[in-house]
Amino acid sequence: MNSQISAKGRRSARGAARAATAQDSSSASSRPVEVLETYFGADGRPVKRKSIGAARVARRYDERGNKVEEAYFGADGKPTLRKGLRVARIAWRYDDRGRQIDAFFFGADGEPIHKGAAARERALEDA
Repeated sequence: MNSQISAKGRRSARGAARAATAQDSSSASSRPVEVLETYFGADGRPVKRKSIGAARVARRYDERGNKVEEAYFGADGKPTLRKGLRVARIAWRYDDRGRQIDAFFFGADGEPIHKGAAARERALEDA
């Protein structure tokens, strides 16, 4: 996985998105980046990571390196609910200055889920 380790010791996919965007100097405009993270067992098959309750996480970043979407999938490849938040997909929105201004939640069926302010704040902190 093309990730960088942040000062806190956590993997920073945002840094990877910025690096990938910076490397693409041949195009006139920057392009969004998608990062897939899949967890495998000893047998080589996808397995659920206990801490998030998913076997695969797909993250999309805009041309500025802002995480705009994160989706969770089970070992079968179908959308699954993230442990703790109980959502299958989160989408973030940013203002013109790159500041997070909103978070939207979706269930495994793709339908919007209305969460309380605490879940929204947590999602904005995680972005």
